[in-house]
Amino acid sequence: MSERELLVRKIESGIVIDHIPAGKAFLVLKLLRHDPEAKVLIAMNVESRKLGRKDLIKLEGRYLTSREINLIALVAPEATVNIIEDWKVREKRRIETPKMVEGVFRCPNPLCPTNSPYKPPKTRFRVEAGGRAEETRLHCEYCGSTLYYGTIEDYLQRGEFTLEGGGLVSKAKIERVFLDLLIEKGALRLAPNPDELFTLKSGRRSPYFINLGALTDGESLAKLKWAFASYIALLLEEGAISDFDYVFGPSYKGISLAALTCEGLKELYGLDKRYMYDRKEEKPYGDVKADRVIVGASYFKPGEIILVVDDTITTGKTKIDTLEKLKLLGEHEVVGIVIAVDRQERMGDAEHVDERGAVEYIEEELGLKVYSIQNIKTIYQLIRDSLDEEMRRIWIDYYRRYGTVSLE
Repeated sequence: MSERELLVRKIESGIVIDHIPAGKAFLVLKLLRHDPEAKVLIAMNVESRKLGRKDLIKLEGRYLTSREINLIALVAPEATVNIIEDWKVREKRRIETPKMVEGVFRCPNPLCPTNSPYKPPKTRFRVEAGGRAEETRLHCEYCGSTLYYGTIEDYLQRGEFTLEGGGLVSKAKIERVFLDLLIEKGALRLAPNPDELFTLKSGRRSPYFINLGALTDGESLAKLKWAFASYIALLLEEGAISDFDYVFGPSYKGISLAALTCEGLKELYGLDKRYMYDRKEEKPYGDVKADRVIVGASYFKPGEIILVVDDTITTGKTKIDTLEKLKLLGEHEVVGIVIAVDRQERMGDAEHVDERGAVEYIEEELGLKVYSIQNIKTIYQLIRDSLDEEMRRIWIDYYRRYGTVSLE
């Protein structure tokens, strides 16, 4: 994309949808259901060598899901999507017309099973694409009725369509909102002086403590749900993790995170997942051995796929114990571990410090990728000016001894 095509000014992160047929920009924007606070630029009737005239949309701080990108093809089959990161085009995608459109438009036939008042199935239309958007036809898989382009356009203009979930936001925005949440709500606790350091499970004396248990009010839970669900949806969209069936949360902090994540994935992105968690003590009754240790295991089927979520990772012991417990399920696959904050520390305890970090061990020895919404080096860089000289020294010394990163 040339400097001229960027128009008006560059954006730090977001999307540019180019080569929209002239006059169709607002139809495309309706499909995106963008955040009303997002900065949007629409350019119409711009000169184009390919189309003669075209429209263009720039939307800051947002990504598109593959589903949204494909739906754009219904009104702008020649469009391209440019994904912007750090002021540069990171990826350029061509629109691909979907073979099937599900759960978006209603069938015009009142006798179609999808219009039944009693638990109707989700609508399902086979797409017949022509050379131009106006030649597009949608054929109902249940009754054979056809939606012509004029009807599709009317549905879009009147907002008579349904999209499960919304678009993706950038990783930078997720990181920023999550860090603000930790600081504003007291989930990031800083030791007030060298005599009041926090003692961790490992016995290490830390100058800070991450306590997601402090996030108990409704506003905090809503942001926590948004952050985990958005981050995981972004990982899925980028192909960093494969699709999964279950979200597993190690007790205790991981339980609420797993539940919030499942709710957020469904509410925000239309992804319906189950969650499981472990018991600290084995229940002396139940139908299967796994259910006495893992709540939700009664629904599990051999070969299903699991994503683990948790609050922090320090020495990695909790995560390793979690993976051992999951063996009770039998045949399964874990696609990765998503945590709120990576403390970026080496394995071991207060006296014995391993050469490898917890994340490094899990990734190298167990073959699992660990993804963190935030990490301590980023957090320290933002809060260090608020620390006095002695506390900064304690932070630096702590990471000299236990850290996988340097804070100097």
